[in-house]
Amino acid sequence: MQRNIYIAYALWFFLGGFGAHRIYCGKFFSGILQLLLFWIGSITAVFLVGYFFLAIWGIWWLVDIFLTSKMVYEVNDLKGFEKSLNQTQRLKNVEKLYELYKNGAISKEEFEQRKAEILK
Repeated sequence: MQRNIYIAYALWFFLGGFGAHRIYCGKFFSGILQLLLFWIGSITAVFLVGYFFLAIWGIWWLVDIFLTSKMVYEVNDLKGFEKSLNQTQRLKNVEKLYELYKNGAISKEEFEQRKAEILK
């Protein structure tokens, strides 16, 4: 599934405290880390030490303005690459099947049936 840059930025803006934009882009560890920084900072702000955590989270959240589009493009490129590899493997399987048909190991009907299964 392709990731949408507008959704990623909406998640960044509205749910940045939860690290939702990073989780949406497949960066689970850093998304959970952002979530923890925000909530630990919010809970411990009463003791003043929480402002340190919130400052780190706030800087990171602002830097993500520039990083979010890169994360979306990277995950989409990776998904496209995986899809092309899958299609290449299917074509190789059809070629192997055709070799079996050409050598007489399988009938034309069996070749067509197996080819249809591979290309589903």
